[in-house]
Amino acid sequence: MKLLLAALLAAIISFTWGFASWMLMSWHETGMHDFKDEAAVTEVIKANATYGTGIYMLPYPRKAVSYADPAEQKKLDANHEKAKTEGPYLYAILRPGRLDWDMNVNMAWSFGRSFLAALLLGAMLSQTVLTFPGRLAFCAAAGLFAGAVCILPQMIWFELPTREVVIGMTDYFIEWLLTGIVLSLMLGIEPTERDLR
Repeated sequence: MKLLLAALLAAIISFTWGFASWMLMSWHETGMHDFKDEAAVTEVIKANATYGTGIYMLPYPRKAVSYADPAEQKKLDANHEKAKTEGPYLYAILRPGRLDWDMNVNMAWSFGRSFLAALLLGAMLSQTVLTFPGRLAFCAAAGLFAGAVCILPQMIWFELPTREVVIGMTDYFIEWLLTGIVLSLMLGIEPTERDLR
């Protein structure tokens, strides 16, 4: 029961921070850019997004029709590398058609995500024997871990700009440092004198 209550309170802090970070602060938004001719880009996307909603890449690494001719694949690979080097390069989540957007449903999913993450971190924290500062550092480190596994691969493989990496890592760190205050106050085992020896 204590874990559930701690996770619920931590989820409220996590959700509140996420709202402030994305809706009130401009640090995420200033990294996003528009296209010069949005209507033209929209038409090109609609005409060429033949697989529907999904992840699209430009240039896309093509596979040879027949593996019997290794020269064909070698040529495709060389063309892909040249196009990737010269640009433009694009890695995007794309929805080419209509979607009935429901902010309330998305907010509920976001709170559920915060609760699940706080529950998992709280469960791990409740198994530790650490002082309050140690438990708080544990939660902050979990935020850095989340950033490292979620954001750094996007930089390494998909050219996420350095600015977005720094903001994303900082965002996770602050979120789990703040939620860590509640979790650290309510969960974990305080070390005894014997543990400190």
